Amino acid sequence: MSFVADFSAFGSKLFSRIGIDPQRIVPTSKATKLMILQSGVDITPEGYSSFVVGVGITCFILSLVYFASLATYFKFTFYLSLLLSLIMLFVSTLVAIQYFDFVVRSRARDVELNLLDSLRHLLSELRSGIPLHDAIESISRENYGVVSELFRESLVRIKEGEEVNEAFLEISMRTPSITFQRFVATLSYAMGSGVNIANVLENFIKEIEISRRNSISVYTNESVKYSIFLIFLTGIIPGVMVLLLSQGAILAGFRIAIPLIVPFYLLLFPLAKYLIIMRLMRVSPGTR
Repeated sequence: MSFVADFSAFGSKLFSRIGIDPQRIVPTSKATKLMILQSGVDITPEGYSSFVVGVGITCFILSLVYFASLATYFKFTFYLSLLLSLIMLFVSTLVAIQYFDFVVRSRARDVELNLLDSLRHLLSELRSGIPLHDAIESISRENYGVVSELFRESLVRIKEGEEVNEAFLEISMRTPSITFQRFVATLSYAMGSGVNIANVLENFIKEIEISRRNSISVYTNESVKYSIFLIFLTGIIPGVMVLLLSQGAILAGFRIAIPLIVPFYLLLFPLAKYLIIMRLMRVSPGTR
């Protein structure tokens, strides 16, 4: 995370000096600004654009140097090097954009995995007679990942004078977790209507447990299907490609320049694996 923030800050300074506005190249919509907020990365929308553009330009320059060297060695046209570098520019820019989406989904998954245990802890604190403020502080001190982080941020706002429900409503915007947002809405309802918070929280925990059980079967079916496809994509196909590359003169009557294939081989297969993992994360228990 610190590397992303440092790289974006460096890119912003560099682009401002040479008079380039990265947001004209990569504009930030409301959805993008919300994604930046939920990612937990300490950058501004301008820094996000600088990061994406900077990654693309850096990869383009490195690729151009690499492929130009290959063009000199293998005696092929420079325009091919330029074309391959432009492809790497497009792919690296796409990866930089998807990185933030991956971080947001990872944080949301962390919330979903730890929320149930943290709410059980909160319920036990309330049942034992501990005030809500002290119970929230207890959760913030525990190791519940992003959940503890969100509770700590809420606690800071509460100590600054905000109401508990208002503090949690603002913090819930920092995560795309629907379950956490439902918890905040439930807490706000309980505090606004004057009902017993512990009873409402206990019913909410039971709803989460039922939802988790129902989603396990869906995740099992999806994981089996994509696991088989993942083995085929990242195991069998790469082995066949290595065989074809090493025996190209015999199988096809010509040899393929392996250095030309390696960058795409190393980039596209992990990208395909990433897309499959993202699909499994979407259907995993607690993230629906």
